[in-house]
Amino acid sequence: MRSTARRIVTLGAIILALSGCGVNDADIEHWKHTQRGPRKITTVLVESRYPQPLRVHAARALIEMKHPNASGLDLLQGAMQSMAAPDREPIVHLLVPELQNMMGTGAQPAPSAQGPTEQMIKAKDAAYILIRGDGRSTFGSAEDRTTLSNAVLDWLLADFNTRALAGSYTAEQIVTAIGPSATDRLGQAIAFTEQAIPVSVEVAKLVNAVAPPPGKQAVATRIVAVATEIEGPGGTDRLRTITRELLTRNNVQGITDAIVATKAEQLRNQYLTVLFEALKTLGQPAGTEYLMRVAANADAPIERRKNALTAAAGTINSSHAPALLAIANCAGGLPRCDVELRGIAIDRVGETRDRALLPQLYTLFDGANGTAADGGFIVRWKLGEAIVRLGGASELSSFMQHLGAPRAAPFPGYTFTELNGDAQAIGDITPPPRDVMRSYLTNNHPVPVRLLAMMYLGIKGEQQDLARLQAFTGEATAIQGEGWNDPQAQLTTVGAVANRTLQSLQQVLRQGQQVNPGGAAGTPPAR
Repeated sequence: MRSTARRIVTLGAIILALSGCGVNDADIEHWKHTQRGPRKITTVLVESRYPQPLRVHAARALIEMKHPNASGLDLLQGAMQSMAAPDREPIVHLLVPELQNMMGTGAQPAPSAQGPTEQMIKAKDAAYILIRGDGRSTFGSAEDRTTLSNAVLDWLLADFNTRALAGSYTAEQIVTAIGPSATDRLGQAIAFTEQAIPVSVEVAKLVNAVAPPPGKQAVATRIVAVATEIEGPGGTDRLRTITRELLTRNNVQGITDAIVATKAEQLRNQYLTVLFEALKTLGQPAGTEYLMRVAANADAPIERRKNALTAAAGTINSSHAPALLAIANCAGGLPRCDVELRGIAIDRVGETRDRALLPQLYTLFDGANGTAADGGFIVRWKLGEAIVRLGGASELSSFMQHLGAPRAAPFPGYTFTELNGDAQAIGDITPPPRDVMRSYLTNNHPVPVRLLAMMYLGIKGEQQDLARLQAFTGEATAIQGEGWNDPQAQLTTVGAVANRTLQSLQQVLRQGQQVNPGGAAGTPPAR
């Protein structure tokens, strides 16, 4: 790039010298549209013998230029690289306000229904080039870099949806070039407005890419503040105002206060769901604590609580166990007790890695006799997975005892889905506990225990396990529980399960891998 710029500058200088006349602003504008004009403009920019205002005009002309045979931005970058810092920085200093004006960031950068103009986009791309510099240092002074960085960020965040991918350089590239100093500006973009909330997740991703841990925590704290305002009664009036404006803008007829109130509640939930996802993206303690408060609030809508618990995935620790177990225990009773909510809470318990919780999980597991009809089996299924994840291989003996123990009537039996899920959870244990699971195949063990062993070996077995599974394919022992007689499965006997897991293992071995995306018994688990 630098050698190309030097050749262009040299040739341009010869042409200008032979022309025998001075250069003025009109020449710069004229050259934007001539064949050799880009070379001449670049020469004016890099040659210190030209007046500074004219050199700034040349830089702006390269940015504005739309030439069939030359890229003005490439020439700008090459020219800047060829100039010494003492000569270049004053030019950049005077160019900064020019770029601000071109982007329209002098006062309040306003979004447009038509999206950014071509001039705006070119100015933004030029700003990126000046901020990035040569990859080692910026092309301007530290002060000008800060001013330009803030201007570009303001421009992007004013209408993120239409501007993030506009031009040659994306928002991600720009924020990466700016670095950690972009964090505060990005955090300020999180606000209780119609424009800001829908892009909060994307902003959080940008923060995650460049911010140090304290910066991420600060932005998470800001998101929590906005979410708390939206969640609380104080946000109701603003939500209704936004809702009425949206309905009016979309020419909805017959808008009443009741309609606005209903739609505003829907908007509240939508906004909170987006902010929950933004907190999940950052994965900071401030966000986790807030999400847990929402999930534990028995007066909050069930869907909101489920969304909060889902967003907290991967950030849970043992200090959250009491609140999670309270949800799993269905504290508060109906109608605040939701099977899916309890299942998600148990999933989060499994992430605590706290083996001290196992006795409480076993108590819940032993008493969970729900069916597919009432969805209660989900709680038992999730408890089984959580026990396996917390306890690992050393806990399998105890888990199998609880799995095979008689249950109080009426208990229709374990569902296909939950045993399949348990097999997948055991399949995640390393090193694979194959010998332990092989020991549970024989008919002196309860049927559910044997089924789980077969289903595990169907995904994690070895060549020697083919004969073991084959030995049980003729067994007519009936299976109790829902989902086994599904038309696609037809796994109504132990022999049928042995045959299906045998086929699954054969496929795994043929593929030379130990993963079967289709599930432990060869059919996808219903989650």
